[in-house]
Amino acid sequence: MLVEIQSELYFILLAAIAIIAVLNPFGNLPQFLDMTEGLALNTRKDLFRKILYTAFVIVMVFLFSGSFIMTYLFKVDINHLRIAGGLLLIIISLKSLIIPKKEEEFSHYQNLSKNELLNRSVVPMAFPMLVGPGTLSTITVIAEESGLAITIFAIIVAFIFMLILFHYATTIEHIIGKLILQVFSRIVLVFIMAMGVKMMITGFKFLFHLA
Repeated sequence: MLVEIQSELYFILLAAIAIIAVLNPFGNLPQFLDMTEGLALNTRKDLFRKILYTAFVIVMVFLFSGSFIMTYLFKVDINHLRIAGGLLLIIISLKSLIIPKKEEEFSHYQNLSKNELLNRSVVPMAFPMLVGPGTLSTITVIAEESGLAITIFAIIVAFIFMLILFHYATTIEHIIGKLILQVFSRIVLVFIMAMGVKMMITGFKFLFHLA
């Protein structure tokens, strides 16, 4: 019994790490800080909480509907999704590595009022910046491979981690600086690319019955 619990906790932890990686909060955090520069600390925290709550709802809705959409609407199986999702992760990571976003892209957000900023935070800050197509396909693959219960717990763990991270975003920025966050986000992007490659290889392997 204890061994089974430890095994499930291990799989939940692995799945949570994978979800955190594709959500890439360390890469998005500097961008969110740039977009909200000059705002009061409480306003920033309110905004970040709304982004995370919205992202969590999107992920959970897709988790319960993704398999149905995949199987009955688009008539694709898990291996097709592995290949498409892996390709998406590779492309998104490459784009972020080669063409990083500039601070000027976020300057117009600083002129918005608190209510306007909160209303406009869902798009693009929650979707597709935090939760994008690569994230949704990854979560569907994890659910198919590890089961719904483990995936749900993994998502909860991942979002609790991000809630703590975003709550102390300003403090983290002051302690380690944006440069370190950006460097770390580039390192994470390399691992996301590796996840994409692994997903594609696994998809091709099962689709074409390769050894």
